[in-house]
Amino acid sequence: MTLTRMNRFPSLWRDFDELFRDFAPAASQPENAARTMVPATDVVETEKAIELKVDMPGVTPEAIEVKLDGNVLTLSAERKAEVKEEKNGWVRQERSWGRFARSFVLPETVEGTTPEATYKHGVLVVRLPKKEAAQPKSFTVKVEA
Repeated sequence: MTLTRMNRFPSLWRDFDELFRDFAPAASQPENAARTMVPATDVVETEKAIELKVDMPGVTPEAIEVKLDGNVLTLSAERKAEVKEEKNGWVRQERSWGRFARSFVLPETVEGTTPEATYKHGVLVVRLPKKEAAQPKSFTVKVEA
């Protein structure tokens, strides 16, 4: 007896395969093609600042550009591709490489004149202090009994 796989939804499976092909570019693109790199970013708001924590492993500090234009923060960098040598026994290459840029529209509460940026262990941290007027104020209230 021979078993034959019955494919009742061929277009659904084709669409499903195409969806996941975007998540595994190494399997679907030529070996030397540049891959899209969109680094994961956490945005944290504190009482005094907004911080962006951007994963950029493998990027040299010299290749990172932080630009603040009005209320738009643009981060750009380039990660160079490793040269594949067949003697190293490459089986698969999934890490992305190439140039990328990512922009964030900042709220009006951010003070754009004094941003700070640090890069350590593959994570870029950009700290944008809030304007003095946007920071919460607290007052002590005297209560008379």
